[in-house]
Amino acid sequence: MNSEIVRENLQKLSETVSFKYPAIGWYFSSEKIENSFVFKKDKWVCMFMYLKMVMKKGKKIRFSGDNVGACTGPAEYFGFSEPTDDGGQFIAETERFKKSKSLAQAYHEESLESIHPPKKEYVYMEKVENIDKNREIEVINLFPDFTGLASLIFLSNYDREKNMENVLAPFASGCQSAFTLPYNEKFKKKSKSVIGLMDPLVRHFIPEDMVSFSMPSNRFFEMANNIEGSFLDKDFETPTGF
Repeated sequence: MNSEIVRENLQKLSETVSFKYPAIGWYFSSEKIENSFVFKKDKWVCMFMYLKMVMKKGKKIRFSGDNVGACTGPAEYFGFSEPTDDGGQFIAETERFKKSKSLAQAYHEESLESIHPPKKEYVYMEKVENIDKNREIEVINLFPDFTGLASLIFLSNYDREKNMENVLAPFASGCQSAFTLPYNEKFKKKSKSVIGLMDPLVRHFIPEDMVSFSMPSNRFFEMANNIEGSFLDKDFETPTGF
């Protein structure tokens, strides 16, 4: 969805939902955009070590197949390289996020189902307010406070017949929850929203009160246009609001 449309709808949503941090958008490009941050090829990093740089300094991060030796999660989960199959050893025995290697291996195999080849050579993450007006945003990351999170969960269910499956809070890496899973929802008939940044490793690199709420841009547009006439129009602070 065009970035100008996203910004207009983000402003509409911001008038009724409270956010702690600026929204981030993800988009594909065949360009090496100037002033982009790029990871060093052979030095391990976690992309969320640099989230403050995006939020506060307005930088954009560029991901591509050139970064496979640095931030390996995005390289694999964004479709730039083949995910490493170690039989579940790293997740089960190094990180200890799964009780056994067989359970970790099952997670690996399930993760493969949500990965799509990148549409272009690069994928960028950048504050929505800074993204060029000609860009097509694929995924939106919102960062609500807890009251805002409650509103977004209810808004995700507002226009759906079934009510227990419209918001995911998955076992996933930070990069999966920020891009891979919400981007995968774009290809489904009824896109779900994704609560993310639950990865215990990632929690070391982000503010204590930060949680992400993400969705493909088409679902974001639907939700923003459901505000009028919904519970977000009501005043729940006083009895006269009912």
